[in-house]
Amino acid sequence: MGATAASLIYVVWDALVFMRSEPQTPQVGMGFRFLFALFFWVAGGFAPTLLVMIVPWSLAVSAYRKLQCSGQLYFPGVGAFMVFVLGCTSASLAPKPLFVEDQTFLQGATIAAERQGIAFLLAGLAFEACYWFFGEQQIPAQE
Repeated sequence: MGATAASLIYVVWDALVFMRSEPQTPQVGMGFRFLFALFFWVAGGFAPTLLVMIVPWSLAVSAYRKLQCSGQLYFPGVGAFMVFVLGCTSASLAPKPLFVEDQTFLQGATIAAERQGIAFLLAGLAFEACYWFFGEQQIPAQE
C-alpha cells in the first residue's frame, strides 16, 4: 500500500509539477506527461529505490522497536530521509540518454536532488506513514 501511494505521488509530481516547471519543455498533453513520468518512475531511479530500500527499512524497523519512540514521527521522518538519499543515489546510477552529458556520481546525485528532491521527500513521507498506519498501529505493545 505504501509503495503504491509513494509511486503515485512521484508520478503525479513528475507529470504535473516538474514537467511544467522546466522552461525548455514544450507544452504537451497530459497523457504524454503521465507516460513520460511512468517511464522515469522505472528508468529514473524511483522504482529501483523501492527495491533497494528493503534492507535499510528492515534495519529502521528493528531500531524503532529498540528505541520505543513515537512512530508517528519516526517512520515518516526516517522514510523521507531514506527515500531521498536512496532515490538520489539510484537516479545518479541510472543509465542516461545519449543527449545527457557525462557527469560524475556526485553531480548526478545533486541534479536528482534539485529536480526530484521534493517528490522523493513527499513519496517517502507517504510510504512510511502508510507503513505506520497499516502496520505498526496493529502491533500490540510488548512488555
